[in-house]
Amino acid sequence: MNQLVFVTGATGFIGSHVVAQLLAKGYRVRAAARSAPKLQKIFPNASGLEMVEIPTLTSDYTESLKGVNAVIHMAAELFSKGSPSDHIFEAAYNGTLNIVRQAIDAGIKKIIITGTFASLFDSQLKLAFGTDLVTERFFHPVTLETLNRDQSPMAIYQQSKTLADKKIWELAKEHPDIDFTVLLPPAVFGPLIPNFPLTDSQKSIGTNYNISQIITTGTGAYPAYPLGHLADVRDVARAHVAALSAPPSPGRDKRFIIFNTTFTWEKVADLIRRDRPELANRLPNQDLVPPRLSDAPLDTTFAAEVLGLKEYIPWEETVLAAIDVCVAWEKQNGLQA
Repeated sequence: MNQLVFVTGATGFIGSHVVAQLLAKGYRVRAAARSAPKLQKIFPNASGLEMVEIPTLTSDYTESLKGVNAVIHMAAELFSKGSPSDHIFEAAYNGTLNIVRQAIDAGIKKIIITGTFASLFDSQLKLAFGTDLVTERFFHPVTLETLNRDQSPMAIYQQSKTLADKKIWELAKEHPDIDFTVLLPPAVFGPLIPNFPLTDSQKSIGTNYNISQIITTGTGAYPAYPLGHLADVRDVARAHVAALSAPPSPGRDKRFIIFNTTFTWEKVADLIRRDRPELANRLPNQDLVPPRLSDAPLDTTFAAEVLGLKEYIPWEETVLAAIDVCVAWEKQNGLQA
Protein backbone atom coordinates (compact mmCIF):
# COMPACT_ATOMS: atom_id res chain seq x y z
CA MET A 1 0.00 0.00 0.00
CA ASN A 2 1.49 3.30 -1.08
CA GLN A 3 -1.37 5.74 -0.59
CA LEU A 4 -0.52 9.05 1.04
CA VAL A 5 -3.18 10.27 3.48
CA PHE A 6 -3.22 13.85 4.71
CA VAL A 7 -4.54 14.04 8.29
CA THR A 8 -5.47 17.13 10.30
CA GLY A 9 -5.88 17.05 14.07
CA ALA A 10 -3.18 14.40 14.37
CA THR A 11 -2.24 15.39 17.93
CA GLY A 12 -5.80 15.07 19.18
CA PHE A 13 -7.39 12.26 21.16
CA ILE A 14 -9.09 10.67 18.14
CA GLY A 15 -6.58 11.92 15.57
CA SER A 16 -3.60 10.26 17.23
CA HIS A 17 -5.44 6.91 17.16
CA VAL A 18 -6.28 7.41 13.49
CA VAL A 19 -2.65 8.11 12.61
CA ALA A 20 -1.49 5.07 14.60
CA GLN A 21 -3.99 2.79 12.85
CA LEU A 22 -3.15 4.19 9.42
CA LEU A 23 0.55 3.51 9.96
CA ALA A 24 -0.21 0.02 11.24
CA LYS A 25 -2.20 -0.65 8.05
CA GLY A 26 0.73 0.44 5.88
CA TYR A 27 -0.53 3.83 4.74
CA ARG A 28 1.86 6.71 4.37
CA VAL A 29 0.68 9.63 6.47
CA ARG A 30 1.29 13.34 6.17
CA ALA A 31 0.06 14.66 9.49
CA ALA A 32 -0.73 18.31 10.11
CA ALA A 33 -0.63 19.92 13.53
CA ARG A 34 -0.17 23.34 15.06
CA SER A 35 2.84 21.96 16.92
CA ALA A 36 5.24 19.70 15.04
CA PRO A 37 7.31 19.03 18.23
CA LYS A 38 4.18 17.74 19.99
CA LEU A 39 3.47 15.45 17.06
CA GLN A 40 7.08 14.27 17.09
CA LYS A 41 6.78 13.33 20.77
CA ILE A 42 3.69 11.23 20.09
CA PHE A 43 5.22 9.44 17.10
CA PRO A 44 8.99 9.36 17.60
CA ASN A 45 10.79 7.79 14.64
CA ALA A 46 7.54 6.52 13.09
CA SER A 47 8.19 4.99 9.69
CA GLY A 48 5.91 6.30 6.96
CA LEU A 49 4.98 9.49 8.83
CA GLU A 50 5.67 12.98 7.55
CA MET A 51 4.87 15.94 9.79
CA VAL A 52 3.85 19.43 8.74
CA GLU A 53 3.11 22.42 10.91
CA ILE A 54 -0.07 24.30 9.99
CA PRO A 55 -0.78 27.37 12.16
CA THR A 56 -4.56 27.59 11.66
CA LEU A 57 -7.39 25.68 9.98
CA THR A 58 -7.83 28.53 7.51
CA SER A 59 -4.17 28.42 6.41
CA ASP A 60 -2.91 27.67 2.91
CA TYR A 61 -2.53 23.88 2.46
CA THR A 62 -1.36 24.01 -1.15
CA GLU A 63 2.12 22.56 -0.60
CA SER A 64 0.97 20.06 2.02
CA LEU A 65 -1.65 18.58 -0.30
CA LYS A 66 0.72 17.84 -3.18
CA GLY A 67 0.86 14.13 -3.97
CA VAL A 68 -1.92 13.30 -1.50
CA ASN A 69 -4.44 10.54 -2.32
CA ALA A 70 -6.95 11.18 0.45
CA VAL A 71 -7.73 13.70 3.19
CA ILE A 72 -8.99 12.94 6.70
CA HIS A 73 -9.99 16.17 8.41
CA MET A 74 -10.47 15.92 12.19
CA ALA A 75 -9.07 19.14 13.62
CA ALA A 76 -11.56 21.31 15.52
CA GLU A 77 -11.99 23.71 18.41
CA LEU A 78 -13.83 21.84 21.16
CA PHE A 79 -16.41 23.68 23.26
CA SER A 80 -15.41 21.57 26.27
CA LYS A 81 -11.98 23.23 26.29
CA GLY A 82 -13.47 26.67 26.80
CA SER A 83 -12.85 28.01 23.29
CA PRO A 84 -14.74 31.23 22.46
CA SER A 85 -17.79 30.83 20.25
CA ASP A 86 -16.23 32.80 17.38
CA HIS A 87 -13.20 30.48 17.39
CA ILE A 88 -15.45 27.43 17.40
CA PHE A 89 -17.42 28.66 14.39
CA GLU A 90 -14.27 29.69 12.53
CA ALA A 91 -12.74 26.25 12.98
CA ALA A 92 -15.83 24.07 12.57
CA TYR A 93 -17.30 25.86 9.57
CA ASN A 94 -14.71 28.02 7.78
CA GLY A 95 -11.82 25.75 8.73
CA THR A 96 -13.55 22.64 7.44
CA LEU A 97 -14.63 24.22 4.18
CA ASN A 98 -11.16 25.68 3.70
CA ILE A 99 -9.44 22.30 3.76
CA VAL A 100 -12.21 20.65 1.73
CA ARG A 101 -12.11 23.26 -1.02
CA GLN A 102 -8.32 23.15 -1.18
CA ALA A 103 -8.44 19.36 -1.40
CA ILE A 104 -10.90 19.66 -4.29
CA ASP A 105 -8.62 22.15 -6.05
CA ALA A 106 -5.69 19.78 -5.53
CA GLY A 107 -7.54 17.03 -7.39
CA ILE A 108 -7.96 14.76 -4.35
CA LYS A 109 -10.80 12.29 -4.89
CA LYS A 110 -11.44 10.99 -1.37
CA ILE A 111 -12.28 13.34 1.50
CA ILE A 112 -13.30 12.15 4.98
CA ILE A 113 -14.60 14.57 7.60
CA THR A 114 -15.14 14.02 11.31
CA GLY A 115 -18.54 15.44 12.13
CA THR A 116 -20.60 14.93 15.27
CA PHE A 117 -23.75 13.00 16.07
CA ALA A 118 -25.03 16.22 17.66
CA SER A 119 -25.74 17.38 14.09
CA LEU A 120 -28.58 14.86 14.02
CA PHE A 121 -30.51 16.63 16.78
CA ASP A 122 -32.39 19.81 17.55
CA SER A 123 -30.86 22.45 19.85
CA GLN A 124 -32.90 21.25 22.83
CA LEU A 125 -31.76 17.64 22.17
CA LYS A 126 -35.37 16.48 22.34
CA LEU A 127 -34.68 13.87 19.66
CA ALA A 128 -31.64 12.64 21.60
CA PHE A 129 -33.89 11.84 24.57
CA GLY A 130 -36.76 10.52 22.46
CA THR A 131 -37.83 7.08 21.34
CA ASP A 132 -37.86 7.57 17.55
CA LEU A 133 -35.10 5.88 15.57
CA VAL A 134 -32.59 8.53 14.46
CA THR A 135 -30.93 7.90 11.08
CA GLU A 136 -28.03 9.53 9.26
CA ARG A 137 -30.55 11.48 7.18
CA PHE A 138 -31.45 13.69 10.16
CA PHE A 139 -30.05 17.24 10.43
CA HIS A 140 -30.30 20.10 12.88
CA PRO A 141 -32.44 22.74 11.07
CA VAL A 142 -29.88 25.57 11.43
CA THR A 143 -28.90 27.72 8.43
CA LEU A 144 -26.25 30.39 8.12
CA GLU A 145 -29.03 32.97 8.22
CA THR A 146 -30.58 31.61 11.43
CA LEU A 147 -27.33 30.93 13.31
CA ASN A 148 -27.22 32.94 16.53
CA ARG A 149 -23.61 33.68 17.49
CA ASP A 150 -24.60 34.60 21.06
CA GLN A 151 -25.40 31.02 22.12
CA SER A 152 -23.42 28.76 24.43
CA PRO A 153 -20.18 27.29 23.05
CA MET A 154 -21.81 23.83 23.00
CA ALA A 155 -24.70 25.10 20.85
CA ILE A 156 -22.32 26.98 18.53
CA TYR A 157 -20.23 23.82 18.12
CA GLN A 158 -23.30 21.70 17.31
CA GLN A 159 -24.66 24.17 14.79
CA SER A 160 -21.33 25.12 13.17
CA LYS A 161 -20.51 21.44 12.63
CA THR A 162 -23.99 20.94 11.18
CA LEU A 163 -23.58 23.86 8.77
CA ALA A 164 -20.26 22.44 7.55
CA ASP A 165 -21.86 19.01 7.20
CA LYS A 166 -24.69 20.42 5.07
CA LYS A 167 -22.27 22.41 2.91
CA ILE A 168 -20.14 19.34 2.25
CA TRP A 169 -23.12 17.60 0.66
CA GLU A 170 -23.76 20.63 -1.51
CA LEU A 171 -20.15 20.40 -2.67
CA ALA A 172 -20.57 16.66 -3.21
CA LYS A 173 -23.37 17.34 -5.69
CA GLU A 174 -21.16 19.86 -7.49
CA HIS A 175 -18.28 17.35 -7.63
CA PRO A 176 -19.78 13.89 -8.22
CA ASP A 177 -16.33 12.51 -9.08
CA ILE A 178 -15.16 13.01 -5.47
CA ASP A 179 -15.95 10.48 -2.77
CA PHE A 180 -17.03 12.38 0.36
CA THR A 181 -17.59 10.80 3.78
CA VAL A 182 -18.80 12.41 7.01
CA LEU A 183 -18.51 10.38 10.21
CA LEU A 184 -20.84 11.15 13.12
CA PRO A 185 -19.43 9.82 16.40
CA PRO A 186 -21.14 10.38 19.77
CA ALA A 187 -19.29 10.81 23.07
CA VAL A 188 -15.87 9.22 22.54
CA PHE A 189 -13.96 7.58 25.39
CA GLY A 190 -11.10 5.12 25.77
CA PRO A 191 -7.34 4.79 26.13
CA LEU A 192 -4.70 7.23 24.98
CA ILE A 193 -2.06 6.01 22.56
CA PRO A 194 1.47 5.59 23.95
CA ASN A 195 3.38 8.89 24.30
CA PHE A 196 0.21 10.98 24.22
CA PRO A 197 1.20 14.21 25.99
CA LEU A 198 -0.69 15.12 29.15
CA THR A 199 -0.50 18.62 30.60
CA ASP A 200 -1.50 20.00 33.98
CA SER A 201 -5.02 20.52 32.60
CA GLN A 202 -7.39 17.64 33.20
CA LYS A 203 -8.96 18.36 29.83
CA SER A 204 -5.76 17.15 28.19
CA ILE A 205 -7.13 13.60 28.63
CA GLY A 206 -9.47 14.29 25.72
CA THR A 207 -13.19 13.72 25.91
CA ASN A 208 -12.50 11.15 28.63
CA TYR A 209 -12.82 14.21 30.84
CA ASN A 210 -16.60 14.08 30.47
CA ILE A 211 -17.12 10.60 31.87
CA SER A 212 -14.30 10.82 34.41
CA GLN A 213 -16.24 13.55 36.17
CA ILE A 214 -18.09 10.78 37.99
CA ILE A 215 -15.02 10.42 40.22
CA THR A 216 -13.99 14.08 40.25
CA THR A 217 -17.28 15.95 40.83
CA GLY A 218 -17.52 14.84 44.46
CA THR A 219 -19.83 12.54 46.37
CA GLY A 220 -22.62 15.09 46.62
CA ALA A 221 -23.63 15.28 42.96
CA TYR A 222 -23.56 13.56 39.59
CA PRO A 223 -21.88 15.24 36.61
CA ALA A 224 -24.04 17.60 34.55
CA TYR A 225 -22.86 16.00 31.27
CA PRO A 226 -26.03 15.13 29.25
CA LEU A 227 -24.90 12.60 26.61
CA GLY A 228 -25.31 8.87 27.16
CA HIS A 229 -24.38 7.66 23.66
CA LEU A 230 -20.81 6.40 23.45
CA ALA A 231 -18.20 4.82 21.22
CA ASP A 232 -14.66 3.70 21.90
CA VAL A 233 -11.94 5.92 20.42
CA ARG A 234 -10.37 2.85 18.81
CA ASP A 235 -13.61 2.03 17.00
CA VAL A 236 -14.04 5.63 15.87
CA ALA A 237 -10.50 5.58 14.51
CA ARG A 238 -11.25 2.25 12.81
CA ALA A 239 -14.21 3.87 11.07
CA HIS A 240 -11.96 6.60 9.65
CA VAL A 241 -9.50 4.04 8.30
CA ALA A 242 -12.29 1.87 6.89
CA ALA A 243 -13.73 4.89 5.08
CA LEU A 244 -10.58 5.13 2.98
CA SER A 245 -11.29 1.84 1.23
CA ALA A 246 -15.09 1.91 1.37
CA PRO A 247 -16.74 1.89 -2.06
CA PRO A 248 -18.98 4.72 -3.25
CA SER A 249 -22.68 4.53 -2.42
CA PRO A 250 -24.51 5.81 -5.50
CA GLY A 251 -27.64 7.75 -4.63
CA ARG A 252 -26.88 7.92 -0.93
CA ASP A 253 -24.64 10.35 0.92
CA LYS A 254 -21.89 8.55 2.86
CA ARG A 255 -22.85 9.98 6.23
CA PHE A 256 -22.27 7.37 8.92
CA ILE A 257 -23.38 7.20 12.55
CA ILE A 258 -20.58 5.62 14.59
CA PHE A 259 -22.14 4.40 17.81
CA ASN A 260 -21.85 1.45 20.17
CA THR A 261 -24.40 1.77 22.97
CA THR A 262 -25.78 4.05 25.66
CA PHE A 263 -24.70 4.23 29.27
CA THR A 264 -26.24 5.50 32.48
CA TRP A 265 -24.48 6.94 35.49
CA GLU A 266 -25.85 4.06 37.58
CA LYS A 267 -24.20 1.49 35.30
CA VAL A 268 -20.92 3.39 35.28
CA ALA A 269 -20.90 3.66 39.08
CA ASP A 270 -21.69 -0.04 39.46
CA LEU A 271 -18.90 -0.91 37.02
CA ILE A 272 -16.37 1.19 38.95
CA ARG A 273 -17.42 -0.35 42.28
CA ARG A 274 -16.95 -3.81 40.79
CA ASP A 275 -13.74 -3.38 38.76
CA ARG A 276 -12.07 -0.34 40.37
CA PRO A 277 -13.21 -0.68 44.00
CA GLU A 278 -10.42 1.59 45.23
CA LEU A 279 -12.33 4.46 43.57
CA ALA A 280 -15.72 3.65 45.09
CA ASN A 281 -15.39 6.27 47.84
CA ARG A 282 -15.13 8.98 45.15
CA LEU A 283 -18.43 8.14 43.47
CA PRO A 284 -21.67 10.08 44.03
CA ASN A 285 -23.61 8.93 47.06
CA GLN A 286 -25.86 5.98 46.23
CA ASP A 287 -28.97 7.70 47.59
CA LEU A 288 -28.69 10.41 44.91
CA VAL A 289 -30.90 10.24 41.83
CA PRO A 290 -28.70 10.56 38.72
CA PRO A 291 -29.85 12.69 35.79
CA ARG A 292 -31.08 10.96 32.67
CA LEU A 293 -28.62 10.81 29.80
CA SER A 294 -29.47 10.85 26.10
CA ASP A 295 -30.65 7.42 25.00
CA ALA A 296 -32.51 7.68 21.69
CA PRO A 297 -32.02 4.71 19.34
CA LEU A 298 -29.53 5.43 16.54
CA ASP A 299 -29.49 3.61 13.20
CA THR A 300 -25.99 2.27 12.53
CA THR A 301 -26.91 -0.17 9.75
CA PHE A 302 -25.38 2.01 7.01
CA ALA A 303 -22.01 2.06 8.79
CA ALA A 304 -22.22 -1.69 9.35
CA GLU A 305 -22.95 -2.34 5.65
CA VAL A 306 -20.40 -0.01 4.09
CA LEU A 307 -17.65 0.35 6.70
CA GLY A 308 -17.96 -3.12 8.22
CA LEU A 309 -18.54 -1.78 11.73
CA LYS A 310 -20.67 -4.66 12.96
CA GLU A 311 -19.00 -5.18 16.33
CA TYR A 312 -17.72 -2.66 18.85
CA ILE A 313 -15.40 -2.82 21.83
CA PRO A 314 -17.47 -3.60 24.97
CA TRP A 315 -18.64 -0.41 26.65
CA GLU A 316 -17.26 -1.58 29.99
CA GLU A 317 -13.74 -1.76 28.55
CA THR A 318 -14.17 1.71 27.06
CA VAL A 319 -15.36 3.28 30.32
CA LEU A 320 -12.69 1.63 32.46
CA ALA A 321 -10.00 2.77 30.05
CA ALA A 322 -11.30 6.34 30.34
CA ILE A 323 -11.31 6.17 34.15
CA ASP A 324 -7.78 4.73 34.12
CA VAL A 325 -6.62 7.62 31.95
CA CYS A 326 -8.04 10.07 34.48
CA VAL A 327 -6.36 8.31 37.41
CA ALA A 328 -3.03 8.25 35.55
CA TRP A 329 -3.35 11.99 34.90
CA GLU A 330 -4.01 12.60 38.59
CA LYS A 331 -0.93 10.61 39.60
CA GLN A 332 1.21 12.43 37.04
CA ASN A 333 0.10 15.73 38.54
CA GLY A 334 0.53 14.62 42.13
CA LEU A 335 -3.19 14.74 42.94
CA GLN A 336 -3.56 11.12 44.08
CA ALA A 337 -1.20 8.74 45.79
